Amino acid sequence: MADLAVTAASVLASNSADVRYNYKFGATVTTGQVVYLDSTSSTWKLVDQDASAAGNNVADLRGIALNNGANNQPAAVCVRDASFTPGTTLTNGTAVYASDNAGAITHDVPGAGSYTVFLGLPRSTTTMNLNPVGGGVAV
Repeated sequence: MADLAVTAASVLASNSADVRYNYKFGATVTTGQVVYLDSTSSTWKLVDQDASAAGNNVADLRGIALNNGANNQPAAVCVRDASFTPGTTLTNGTAVYASDNAGAITHDVPGAGSYTVFLGLPRSTTTMNLNPVGGGVAV
């Protein structure tokens, strides 16, 4: 999978975004990485599509980190945003997914054995409709 290069300083949520501030990170996370809310620890951890379903809690909430942080540090995570700026150049009209590489995003359709996490569709080359959906089924 070819991951999209994200510039952390360019990751921005719009004024109408749904941002969650009430949980901490459960791993070291960089701005722009894809995370899921681990229901057993109530912390944000990195999404990894080729890990087991149990390792990703595929039914849990997902989003993109808006700040850097280490384990137990405060987190700001955007979980929905019709005009999200992911800090990378997008291909308009081509879906955005979580990558097989923990926390990364890609335009590539997930490979065999991956637990698909659809993140949204680009609105332009710089913004997207962030609306994460996890299928929870290996493709």
